[in-house]
Amino acid sequence: MSTPDTMSEMEDRLRAALAARAEQVRPEHLAPLSPVVQLRPRWQSPWVLLATAAVVLLVLGVVLQGLSRNPRSDDVAPKPDAPKVEVPSDVGRNWERNDSDRQPRLDLDGDGSYETVVFRGEPTKDFDGRYRLETTLSSTGEVAYGIAELGTTIATNVLDPIDADGDGDQELVLYHDDFVNGGYPLVFDLRDGLLVQAVAADPELLLRGEVPVPGTRTAHYEMVRIQDYWLEGGRLWSSRSVNSYAAGNMTLARPRSIVLDTWSWQLTDAGVLVAVEEGCVRDSAEGGRTPCEEGAIDDLPTDGDVARQTFGPGEGARFEQGYRYTARIEDGAPPVLVVESDDGPAIRHELEVDDPRVSTVQPISVMSDGASFLVTSASDPSYVRVLAQDGDRLQVLEPVGEVELADDDSSRTWLTSRGGLVTAVADDDGTWRTWGWQLLRGGRMTGIPTGTVCFDDPTDPSTVRRC
Repeated sequence: MSTPDTMSEMEDRLRAALAARAEQVRPEHLAPLSPVVQLRPRWQSPWVLLATAAVVLLVLGVVLQGLSRNPRSDDVAPKPDAPKVEVPSDVGRNWERNDSDRQPRLDLDGDGSYETVVFRGEPTKDFDGRYRLETTLSSTGEVAYGIAELGTTIATNVLDPIDADGDGDQELVLYHDDFVNGGYPLVFDLRDGLLVQAVAADPELLLRGEVPVPGTRTAHYEMVRIQDYWLEGGRLWSSRSVNSYAAGNMTLARPRSIVLDTWSWQLTDAGVLVAVEEGCVRDSAEGGRTPCEEGAIDDLPTDGDVARQTFGPGEGARFEQGYRYTARIEDGAPPVLVVESDDGPAIRHELEVDDPRVSTVQPISVMSDGASFLVTSASDPSYVRVLAQDGDRLQVLEPVGEVELADDDSSRTWLTSRGGLVTAVADDDGTWRTWGWQLLRGGRMTGIPTGTVCFDDPTDPSTVRRC
């Protein structure tokens, strides 16, 4: 018998039952009037008590049915975007073993003895097939296998083992060769006698190298974040720069010291690698990764280092930083810049400005495999030009892109002692956006953004400071 779902259905059924009962009553069934007695409250009526009890039981039945029912498919179905661990296929038993590379030895089953993992490469024309991983477990003598796609079967790159789930055994870590994206680690865990590849919940945090920021590509550069991963203390770690930096023309415009966010990776019971925030570190070419100080931020894009020495008509200099050569200015109308290298004929170039001044530092950030110069004027402070060698002549490079090569009230251009050519452009809020110059093909150069600074004295680049 089905149970009513609402109170109204219960009332309808009671009303119908009472009506049917009333139709069966005959005169002989009627008894004399009873003496007057005290009426009991309505809620104490047997019919009301019976109906109330029935309703309560029905409601409890519906609730308990909802609580105790077997789960439906939509209750247990995984979310569409949830990481899924795949069981490896039992293929490749006859693939040829690759014994030329190092075979990893690690304690996969946690019994204190090492297993040796061998690789069988899938034969393909371009050596881009899969690997079958095989090992014999020391605890049971059974063979465990897995499947790995490493991008190539020419060689394997085995990394140090880790214990990502903290259960006392070790996970196998292999390197996936991906030249475009920098490569990333693959972690294999022994699960139910199989070497199962763990799935990263946030795989983008395990990339290495310069990772593009979506939507930032321009004609001459793209903003990227610097990422890395490493193995330390039996754990997998990764990092990503807090800020993004311009990359273009095989150059990355980053400060000498930057701040990185870091994560350690933990393996869940479901076989998923989860990133756990571990704070920040500071990274520099000189000191590597070191703990962050409180309120740590990147170094300034420029440190106030300004190359001030120049030579004018009747003077010259020797250049030793990049391409080795000597240069002098012959006084005349117009003055002529004469370049003499150690391995070529002299070059003569007429300077199209009065009172020329040439920096004694070569702008090697623009060009270092030939003679190059930053030319200014003692009589025209706004005049700034870059000359670069093109065969047996010098040419004036054409600035293109988002910033102009200028030195005036709203722009400042200078050369550092290390040969970096910098332009700072004023913003309305009093800050200055800095740009570093790079060489392009066709006698052109462009500026790429390097950061934001402030100046105590905007006419003196050496007074640069944080904003």
